Amino acid sequence: MSINTVVVDGPLALRMRRLDAARDGATGRQILTLPLLAARLAGGFITPASQEILYPAIRQALDAGGYEDIGAVSGLPGMPSAVLSALRSWWDAGVTTAIPDNARLRDFTLLERRVREAIPRGALAPPDLVEAALTRMHLAPRLLGPVILHELPDIKPVWRNLVVQLCDAVPVRWVASPHSRRSWFPVENEIRPAASSCLATADLCADPQSEVREALRWARARIAEDGIPPHEIAIAAASPTTWDDTFLVLAREAELPLHFTHGIPALATGEGQTCAALADILLRGLSQERVRLLFARLPPARENIPSDWARGLRRSAALTTPQLWRHALEQARTERADGDIAERTLLPVLELLTGGISEADQAGRRLLRGAALTLWQDALRMAPPQAIELSLQALRVDDGQEPGSTLVWGPAHHLAAAPRKHVRLLGLEANAWPRRGIEDPLLPEHLLGHIRLPSADIADDDRMMHDIIVHQSASYTLSRGHRSATGALQAASALWSRDQERIVGRSAIPRHAFSESDRLYARPADAGKQPQVRSSRACWRAWRDSDNHTPHDGLVRANHPLVLDALAEVQSTTSLHSLLCNPLGFVWEYALHWREPSLDARPLALDHRSFGELVHALIAGVLRNGAPRGVDEIEMALADEAKRLDDAWPIARAVPPGLLWRHTMSLARERASRGLRDALGEPRGTSWTELAFGEPIDGPHPWTALSPVPIGTTGIAFRGRIDRLDEDTTRGSAIITDYKAGAARERTKTVVFDRGEELQRVFYALAVSSLLPDVRNVESRLTYLKHEPARTLSLVHDELVAAIEQAVSFTAAGAELQRTGRIAPGPQPEFFDSTSVALPSDLEAYRRIKQRPFAQANGPIAKLWSSP
Repeated sequence: MSINTVVVDGPLALRMRRLDAARDGATGRQILTLPLLAARLAGGFITPASQEILYPAIRQALDAGGYEDIGAVSGLPGMPSAVLSALRSWWDAGVTTAIPDNARLRDFTLLERRVREAIPRGALAPPDLVEAALTRMHLAPRLLGPVILHELPDIKPVWRNLVVQLCDAVPVRWVASPHSRRSWFPVENEIRPAASSCLATADLCADPQSEVREALRWARARIAEDGIPPHEIAIAAASPTTWDDTFLVLAREAELPLHFTHGIPALATGEGQTCAALADILLRGLSQERVRLLFARLPPARENIPSDWARGLRRSAALTTPQLWRHALEQARTERADGDIAERTLLPVLELLTGGISEADQAGRRLLRGAALTLWQDALRMAPPQAIELSLQALRVDDGQEPGSTLVWGPAHHLAAAPRKHVRLLGLEANAWPRRGIEDPLLPEHLLGHIRLPSADIADDDRMMHDIIVHQSASYTLSRGHRSATGALQAASALWSRDQERIVGRSAIPRHAFSESDRLYARPADAGKQPQVRSSRACWRAWRDSDNHTPHDGLVRANHPLVLDALAEVQSTTSLHSLLCNPLGFVWEYALHWREPSLDARPLALDHRSFGELVHALIAGVLRNGAPRGVDEIEMALADEAKRLDDAWPIARAVPPGLLWRHTMSLARERASRGLRDALGEPRGTSWTELAFGEPIDGPHPWTALSPVPIGTTGIAFRGRIDRLDEDTTRGSAIITDYKAGAARERTKTVVFDRGEELQRVFYALAVSSLLPDVRNVESRLTYLKHEPARTLSLVHDELVAAIEQAVSFTAAGAELQRTGRIAPGPQPEFFDSTSVALPSDLEAYRRIKQRPFAQANGPIAKLWSSP
């Protein structure tokens, strides 16, 4: 068997030539890159030092210290990546001449020597690899045979001596474009015949995203119209980063076979997202959402954690410490099938995660497997664990596509080493193709003297890649963006062909759309026939119709089943408020069961409602064992209750971080104390706190019935929970106290409904009158705890009776509106309304346009919204 070797450059060329060899049945043909060729000559299982090997060596060399100039920055997270880039440039340049004497270069040469010494045996840096190969050059005829340098655009100086001496040992041919740099090559060059290259168009697109869209349309047209196989089509840019994300999304939508020659971002894969979930916990600490996200991607069975480990945990609880997790899991133990197994298996994992980013290596080894573990370890090699997020963002992985049967997208230097017949070049803007020469941050030009690194010649390289790609293509297309991704205007590249320039508008109709959504985007007439588009256009017209109340405003058919079901449910005071003050919100929340998601797992402050509930819980806990008789007794009871809630609340709902939570608890205790002191000295009889009605109750209660309370003859029944009820059976009186954590508004009239905000107190009075028939006198109080002393507003006697009658009348009107389907948005809320997602973004203009039809629809209950 005769041996011959083909030397290529880049991952695309390597895979394509190996595929060609397999198709040709070329036994004995070796497809190698120059580093692999040198390793083959060096023998002894020698391999080129890869990134995975170099990163630990670089970090070890940086940790050794003793640097004059770079010592102050040697510990920064980005230093290993910067050093690797500088080393590659330094090695590629093949520096053999005298090195200028300055502190930076002394540091760098020391660092480079340490890295080469730290690399494990069996892996060699390029200079050492060349030296080892040269010592065994006499074996080249047996190990390599005749050598063909296939389509190499250029050979870096570090490999040139090896190639020159290889020419003396075996026959060497360099077959490439005439634009390749081969003036130094000692053997006669072999020019690859040029293809009938022809420029089709130079497309001026709106922005990078439009360039990707046009590129995919172009590729689809080549395949569908011209019958060109995908493996003859390529799309390239000098630096593809700007377009990568858009290609990743649109190519999947297009279902085109597209191979990323430079790999896809690791975070675009499931394994990358698993690593991101683990990094999120280690960097930002425990939270229930982060732990749930991690174990959603990481099978709990791997750590023998039962699948129902989260059953019984309140989703609103942040659970930011192992102690809170332990307490929460203990409280939910009866909800799980396996008792305390979840606690015994999950808590050790949480303890490990609590260690933070310093435990990154151990956490990865324990929790990750396969590709996810490989990604995690690669990220840890690149930089210190504290920079794991940046490392994960920088990692790229193979996309699993075969370039021999797909379109390819990647950097120009990959395509120049494996040209294709039909190409499209993106990003022909000034300073983008060719790119400006860049200085290495560690090796700036003013310190290098006569030494010139390859990065300084990047503009010449880009021109060469462009010329090679164009020279070897049968047809090519250019593309550039009128504006950048950030909106800045862009000038054309010197390589741009103005003669063939064609302006491509966003709404231009393509010859071939790349996907169904792109076809509809480009053809409004077809898109207008789609049910979703027709519905959205009808919605827009309906919102602009100032004369009619339409289904897009909330109108539904009379006696709609979902609405009737929502009305038939036992209402709460909250749903009654929505029914009367936000009819459309009632439908969304109670008929359609829409709920606002909680996006803040650990808020910096409790919202008004949650803070009020905390104050109510403190008051209820103190009064649970009877009303205190003095200020000292109140403060002692509050201290005990605050300690209990300090343990119970964090496992049931989201609370602020430690210091802010202690401040919040202190403020809540202060206001609860005012409410309790406000009742001192008043003979109120028996006191009940957080007293539920209209539902079964465990324990003592004053009610004559536990069924829901009907609201007159409206057909609506409700239940609720009263903050405090004081019943004096001897006098036949009852006092209802509704505690308000905020401040009272300055008013000249008696507070009754307060534009619907205080409906609750009136419905509570209705419930007490219905469930305590022996009570003759009912007083409904609002106690505002932000004042010192607390300020109380009362509603009694005839005013309260009249308010109850009005509340019943409003409820009947609100229920009738729902049944007839004449549902419309309520008044503009004082604070944010979560159900406004159902309405146009410009609510003020929308309400102004729809003022008349909405006023007609809401007429029966509108009086409530202006009531005192």
